[in-house]
Amino acid sequence: MAGVQSLIKWLVKYVLAWLLAPFLMLFSTLAFVLRVFRTPAILSYRVRKTPPAVLQDSALGTHEYARVGSSQLRLHYVASSGDRDKPLMVCLHGFPEFWYSFRHQLKAFGKDYRVLSVDMRGFGDSDKPPAAMEYKVDKMAGDIVDLIEALGYRSCTLVANDGGAVIAGQVATDRPDLVEKLVLMNGPVSLSAVATYTRSHPKQMLKFWYNFFFQLPYLPEMYFGFNDLKRLDHLFRSKRMGCRNKDAFTDEDLEAYKYAFSQPGALKAVINFYSRTNHSNPLSVTHDLGGPRWRPGHGLSQGNGREGTGHEAGNYRRCKSLCPAGFSGYGQPTHD
Repeated sequence: MAGVQSLIKWLVKYVLAWLLAPFLMLFSTLAFVLRVFRTPAILSYRVRKTPPAVLQDSALGTHEYARVGSSQLRLHYVASSGDRDKPLMVCLHGFPEFWYSFRHQLKAFGKDYRVLSVDMRGFGDSDKPPAAMEYKVDKMAGDIVDLIEALGYRSCTLVANDGGAVIAGQVATDRPDLVEKLVLMNGPVSLSAVATYTRSHPKQMLKFWYNFFFQLPYLPEMYFGFNDLKRLDHLFRSKRMGCRNKDAFTDEDLEAYKYAFSQPGALKAVINFYSRTNHSNPLSVTHDLGGPRWRPGHGLSQGNGREGTGHEAGNYRRCKSLCPAGFSGYGQPTHD
């Protein structure tokens, strides 16, 4: 009888979560629309035409470009100064970020590696295909594979944060021979792990309500652009979501992000990326990374930005079983 009661309680929570998540999305959407009607001017943002000085700091490295894949898509990346014969480290940013997120790593690891901080397709100074389907995980992972091979390297240490972790996981799954070590910060090893956790924890569905919002046309771009990209201030500097160390993210850093995302087509591209890597239904994963197939001794580590959640703990156990010889556990992300 106790088992039946537990099942009923779980079903009630599950149904309520499914009903409440879209409701939260609709409520937030309505609140945003009403705010726009009251003050239409807040929809505008200033296009920054001149990059701030911090983006042109030669101490971070050199700005380079490469054409990749059959479409010859142009990727931009910043490469640390020094010997090109050093082992390669490739860094993939999250959302909403770009190469500048790894500015500290370019300096810190440039002594021992040739570090590339990449603008993934749609971000920074890389090409921005207009179609949403161009931002599917397999295509973005293919860009990174093509980039590594185009530069003449046979393997790399692959470092990724947030949404970039999904892309890095796909790279390691598709081409384990190219990934010497994989370091994921604040991102899942696979989307299937997130879906599995969500199925058994209805509360997580409520935390994913914003995924429904990002499937809407036009509104997500308007939301990010309103009030001169004020959302970036909230993401990087607010008490709830911003950097713990207030000195780690300066006014100049914030302006660098606003420069990047004020460029023509930038907001549409990053929303397309987010909508394709965070499906409208968090329980439905159309591709399964399946877990990286590293050879024995290869390393993988996973970090969480703050406190570990249940599915991250599950990933911890999973990673450890995949590569016990090289697993270094959880760590605090060091950028920003």
